[in-house]
Amino acid sequence: MTIDALMVLGENRFGPSLEVGRALALGDELGLDVIIAAPARPLEYRLEPANERLAGVAAASRGRVRALGRIDPLNGGHAVDEAVRCLGELGCVGLFLHPGEEAFPVRLSRPVFDVARDHCVPVVVATGYFGLSEPLQVAELAADFPDVPVVMTTGGQINISGLSLIDAWLALTQTPNLHVMTNGEYRQDFIERLAADLDPRRVLYASFAPVFDAAFEHARIRSARLGEAARRAIEHENAVRLFGGDGVSTRAGNGWGQPRHGGSAR
Repeated sequence: MTIDALMVLGENRFGPSLEVGRALALGDELGLDVIIAAPARPLEYRLEPANERLAGVAAASRGRVRALGRIDPLNGGHAVDEAVRCLGELGCVGLFLHPGEEAFPVRLSRPVFDVARDHCVPVVVATGYFGLSEPLQVAELAADFPDVPVVMTTGGQINISGLSLIDAWLALTQTPNLHVMTNGEYRQDFIERLAADLDPRRVLYASFAPVFDAAFEHARIRSARLGEAARRAIEHENAVRLFGGDGVSTRAGNGWGQPRHGGSAR
């Protein structure tokens, strides 16, 4: 079983759009059983309708798509209300923050983290944006919320300088509740080192399509030198543990189990 732990679906103001039909077709081509998805930033700038649309897609997908609620902390109390709505009424399995596109320093998302802690769900953070969500900034926030699983995208970095790689490793080794996605990680040996020297239970395969190429990201993780147990953990077990579900293959026509935190089955 293979789970892509992050795609960004729907109309996208800041880049190429990936609609759910194409995402599911990609899933069929690549052998993906489940897609964890967040909404793209729509042209209208309002995230609430985008969260609703994605939640509807997830509800109709028989478990093939699992939705993350996208939150903009700059909306203040409305952001908290939307986070609560996503995790309760809409049945999302976690929250997604994009400091780069919403232009906020990740430290401002503390009220959103409070909601995640209260609902026992993970927070996925688009990581590596200078001055906004660098890995040590994300780690500092994660350390203040030790009960919240925090997942960094992009290997914890998008600046491929050696110092950024060191910062990502330092953040992960010093913050036990911090996890990392494999997308965009240009150093294959870094992914392998995460599995061998850190903990394969803290690494998740993700494409972050369409920001990154889904087929390339799939080839990246499949070509990594990983033991069988580490590969199972990275390619599906960690996503099941963090986002809920029983791990049953939905491509065979079965659901992915009951939602972990309320809402209707997806």
